Amino acid sequence: MVSTSEQWSPNNYVTHASYVPVLTSRVVSLLAPTPGDHILDIGAGDGILSIAIASQAASVHCTDGSPHMAEYARARVTEGKIANVTTEVIDGGTEVKEMVPVGKYNKVFSNAAYHWIFGSLPSNEARARAFQDVYDILPQGGEFVVECGGHGNIGEILVALVSVVKSAWAKKGVVKTYAEIKEKLWPWYFATNDEIEEWLKAAGFKIELLEREYRPTTLNNGDIGMKGWIDTFGFTFWEGLNEEEKDASIAEAVELLRGADWLEREGQWVAGYVRCRFKAIKE
Repeated sequence: MVSTSEQWSPNNYVTHASYVPVLTSRVVSLLAPTPGDHILDIGAGDGILSIAIASQAASVHCTDGSPHMAEYARARVTEGKIANVTTEVIDGGTEVKEMVPVGKYNKVFSNAAYHWIFGSLPSNEARARAFQDVYDILPQGGEFVVECGGHGNIGEILVALVSVVKSAWAKKGVVKTYAEIKEKLWPWYFATNDEIEEWLKAAGFKIELLEREYRPTTLNNGDIGMKGWIDTFGFTFWEGLNEEEKDASIAEAVELLRGADWLEREGQWVAGYVRCRFKAIKE
């Protein structure tokens, strides 16, 4: 279980992960926003996708567990004078039922956030409870539409990160086991479709669609794309290391990944994304 709420960098996110809200045509088509919809967006990040969805909906409440990201989204909303988007800091794993009025939103949406939310929770029971909280705040007929990292997501990047972390600590005379790294430094939980199905059904949802897709994803910024990805999303792995050790470890991870994820001819990095998507209804 790893908390990341205070460690997000909006600037890194915009620079190195601008593709995240862009590659959403499938999940937004499942959401199918209409002018009558009031939508709660959990883990909305920089707010770009929330703002786009709001152009087709009555309102979108843009929430994120990171105060830095929520403030960035709020600034974009204010700058754009977007009247039907609101922002708030809400932990999508533990605060939904506490902070969201029952029945206020007829759709709950999330893109690329639940693998972080799951990673911040201590057990599968807690992850199931997060889905139960969403069920409890929806009205009858309400919809829950999500895309997140699924089982197998960025597998090659995880192998490289674990390898260089173990190596960095070994140089300091400390043995770090895989189990210890996963428990203390690994910020994500990539659920299987079977787990997602179990948690949704336990909450009372009717599953309309549940799918898993292998989607190799081109990273931003050419040769520095993988380093940028690790800086943006892998920040928890370097706890306890100094800047020199961190920089050396990231450089080593990038070189390890060059054989798997670097496209020489195109001059681009491609990460092995696996996406889980679902649409569930509160009957």
